[in-house]
Amino acid sequence: RLMPCIIDGQPFPLDLVINCVRKATNRVGYASDAQWQWEKNLGIACALYKGYHQRHPNLTKRRDYAMALEENYHSRDYLYGRLLAIAERIEDVALSVSGENRSTTAARLMQRFADRPFETWRTIELALQPYMQRLRVSRAGFLTNQLKEMDAILALFQHDDFSRKEALSGEFLLAYHCQRQKFKTKTETETTDATPSLGDSE
Repeated sequence: RLMPCIIDGQPFPLDLVINCVRKATNRVGYASDAQWQWEKNLGIACALYKGYHQRHPNLTKRRDYAMALEENYHSRDYLYGRLLAIAERIEDVALSVSGENRSTTAARLMQRFADRPFETWRTIELALQPYMQRLRVSRAGFLTNQLKEMDAILALFQHDDFSRKEALSGEFLLAYHCQRQKFKTKTETETTDATPSLGDSE
């Protein structure tokens, strides 16, 4: 099925894109020692979704997604994906501070979130409360920045988009991935900046 896409430039089969996205959102289906495989599948699903829409057979539905996070993009699905990544980040840091090693609520509920984002987001928000309480004591600056970014994203939702009950498209996964990459890049930059150079150590 992929050969005509490679040889003749035919559109990529949409059902394969949907299946890859679905597999990546089923995060609990991966064993704890196979998270590397989930990360790999996440990247593949995002690449397929991006590529499909870049070459969409309907010209009016084509979209060239940026490789980096699009912070002013107002799509409901994209914004929900960003929110999920921030919720995961807050809980992940809180777990790290307390020395716990387990899946976050956002990770466990990813599939449900994709199907019912509005009601599942409320569940994730409530689950975050004790973790945010921990961070107010140990990492107040970090928590403040995350909540500011979360508020900025919520403000981008238009009209009743936030409360609509439709399932999310693969676009949410793309936004989630890009938001996580932003966190990772920022962390690596901060680590590099905090590491003294050879001249400094001398």
